[in-house]
Amino acid sequence: MSREPAILTLKGVILVAGDTHGDAVVSKAVVKKFFDEGLDHLVFLGDYIDRAPADMGSSLPNMDFLLEEKLRHLEGIFLLKGNHEAVYAIPCHPHEFREEAGEQYEEYLDVFREMPLAAMLNNVFAAHGGIVKRKNLHEIGKNNVDALEALTWSDPVVAEMYRGAGTPFDEEDLNEFLGRIGARAFIRGHDYNMNGVIVYHQCLTIFSSRRYRNMGNGGILVAKIDGKIDHIDDIEIEEFRRGEWRHYAPRRISHHVL
Repeated sequence: MSREPAILTLKGVILVAGDTHGDAVVSKAVVKKFFDEGLDHLVFLGDYIDRAPADMGSSLPNMDFLLEEKLRHLEGIFLLKGNHEAVYAIPCHPHEFREEAGEQYEEYLDVFREMPLAAMLNNVFAAHGGIVKRKNLHEIGKNNVDALEALTWSDPVVAEMYRGAGTPFDEEDLNEFLGRIGARAFIRGHDYNMNGVIVYHQCLTIFSSRRYRNMGNGGILVAKIDGKIDHIDDIEIEEFRRGEWRHYAPRRISHHVL
């Protein structure tokens, strides 16, 4: 990942997974789906650690599994940075991973520093949390604190979230940003209350963890982008709540509070 830019550019048929938060069961199912379908790229949106499902006990197996798969498939699998992986720059809570990793904790932080911040997937922008305003996207460094905060901590204004970090973005901000970079939609994770919800007509939130399968519009979700899209409805969403992948219908809101 040290050779990857802060902002990835990927083309083809791309599978996107949301926050897994220690859920190695779902991570393995997503990776299997990626290979079974012979897709071009698989992108995870960050937050691989902390808040593991009860049956996992720790988020360490999930992180190790994903890193092992990344090592095996350097050009196929990509791990974006979430706010929990940006903990070396901006503290987050809870953070059980410090104890779970033990003496190797600092080595994991070195890996987290090298994770990309965002990706352009054909003409869909993907990041863990939010967007950057009034900045050239491709001049951003992986560990620029302002960019880390904007991309991994931010939420849509309509969500009415207060985290103590991040820069909320409204529909006008999103339209300006997507127009500036030539994107037609934004896929993010970060807020389980918005799981499976589209806001501002162009912003989809997905989570990929059993722990949060009943939050928001529900589901353990992935999104598939098959080449360039004209509208967010061209993105195929599937869910895994019953142990098999099924078509999923997102919920839409505009200016109403969740």
